[in-house]
Amino acid sequence: MSTRLVFVLFSAALLSSCSSPPDAGPGQCHPCTVSKEVGPLLNDAKEMINAKNYEGATAKLNEAEAVKFNRDDETVINQFRHAIEIASSRPPQP
Repeated sequence: MSTRLVFVLFSAALLSSCSSPPDAGPGQCHPCTVSKEVGPLLNDAKEMINAKNYEGATAKLNEAEAVKFNRDDETVINQFRHAIEIASSRPPQP
């Protein structure tokens, strides 16, 4: 499975797995909403992951960690870190 496909599948999972608001019923959740400070850094990290620049992506996530504002920021940052861990540990595909 290519790194890009792994990232796409992981992105879909992370977008559906953010914490639910306190007034949500069983089985309900809300989409992740990252802060305006974190969003552009995550976009940069995503591009770097797609380019297999994992060190650069990790640096962007460190920047995002420094300006995170809410639980969704933290959730998505951690999920991006996990995606990097998975993608960087896979052997290159022919």
